[in-house]
Amino acid sequence: MEFEALTVDIDGEVATITLNRPSQRNALNRRMRDELRYFLSDVAPSVKVAVVTGAGDVFCAGMDLKEPIGRGEGEDQWGFFQRLFNSSTIFIGALNGPVVGAGLTFLTAFDLAIADPKAVFALPQVKIGIFGGVAATMLHLYVPKKVIAEMSLTGIPLSAERAKEVGMINSISAPGAYLDEAKALATHIAQFDQNVLRVGKHVIQNLPVDHQQRDQAVKVVRDGTIQHMPQTEDRVLDTPYGGKR
Repeated sequence: MEFEALTVDIDGEVATITLNRPSQRNALNRRMRDELRYFLSDVAPSVKVAVVTGAGDVFCAGMDLKEPIGRGEGEDQWGFFQRLFNSSTIFIGALNGPVVGAGLTFLTAFDLAIADPKAVFALPQVKIGIFGGVAATMLHLYVPKKVIAEMSLTGIPLSAERAKEVGMINSISAPGAYLDEAKALATHIAQFDQNVLRVGKHVIQNLPVDHQQRDQAVKVVRDGTIQHMPQTEDRVLDTPYGGKR
């Protein structure tokens, strides 16, 4: 597939993906989803780490609301983000500017994230009579419920400092250095064994959610069987959301 909505640069075992619709503030449309699916199926298996950033001054302004909504659109969107979330490739967000709506859903699918100081994080859909259910649902995996309420019920963005405080991002770069710092981190991670990285990501993405499951997970680790954990579909995203609203 020829990339149009993305640019993809491969350097050894590290890929840099740029959301490349700057005139549309890198809004997520079907073409971008299709190109990212192609990356996941045909390119990602050959790299260990992928850095994702945005062209221009915005990381991602959300869904492309100018694109007509077709039948099954919601289900397709949810399936896309679920596939990204469950990819065995390590993803690092290099957040160059505002992260809005679907941009936040991207962020929740990334394993690590470094933000420029000018980045802000917002779920503004309430202002136009929409609830950002997919992003809010996935944010529950990372941040407290009251933070999600603060964002989704007020539409007021969080600063980079606040996002780091609540655990939404890992760090704030020096001004303009977000991509260099993300690439340096990717290069560091890429030196490690790919199978270890894949097992590690699978375990992290499926951390137990109750005491019984935690006890079982501890037993698995103690018995030394973690290396043989089956690569099952992720259970935490098996929810009634995503196209079934």
